[in-house]
Amino acid sequence: MASIIKEAIELPWEPEGCLAFGLYNVFTPQECKELIEKTEAMGYTPALINNGYGQVLETDVRNNTRCIWDSKEQAQRIWNRVKDHVCKEFHGYTALGLNERLRFLRYDPGEYFKPHHDGCYQRDNGEASLITLQLYLNEGFKGGSTTFLSATTGDRVEFVPKTGAILIFQHDILHEGSLLEEGRKYSCRTDIMFGKDKILA
Repeated sequence: MASIIKEAIELPWEPEGCLAFGLYNVFTPQECKELIEKTEAMGYTPALINNGYGQVLETDVRNNTRCIWDSKEQAQRIWNRVKDHVCKEFHGYTALGLNERLRFLRYDPGEYFKPHHDGCYQRDNGEASLITLQLYLNEGFKGGSTTFLSATTGDRVEFVPKTGAILIFQHDILHEGSLLEEGRKYSCRTDIMFGKDKILA
């Protein structure tokens, strides 16, 4: 298996120290193919969004499909691949691992997820997510980039999906799942979880 390559993503409009980077060669094409086949067998349904009161279907904001797979084993498998390449702490909180709720996303032509910020997932014990992890399971489609946007200048930076690559960024960066024009796109989104107590200096 090829070595993992880390590539920083420059977002000039964001504050200095903003966290966004890509990791390449994290999973093999065969591993990605197996995840696609597994989730297709489980089934995909219309993706909902959280409007602050619960999960709702709003196709003017998001019209792709998804498969939710709660798997501590698969989350640990992904974490084992990336943990040496991610920060051990963020804003004073210690990284613990990944959210076991894996959201596999499928996009067909004409589908998108309009500009948004990712929400924080909080466990009952106070652990919370601060960083998004997106694993890309295929390539070769047209459109469908994950695109970071400036709300003030309109500047855009695209991350073009590659099979087995992972995109990591802090939740509060504005981004979109850009319109898919041709083909079919698969990815898996989860979160890096952090401890509830701040590290004392």
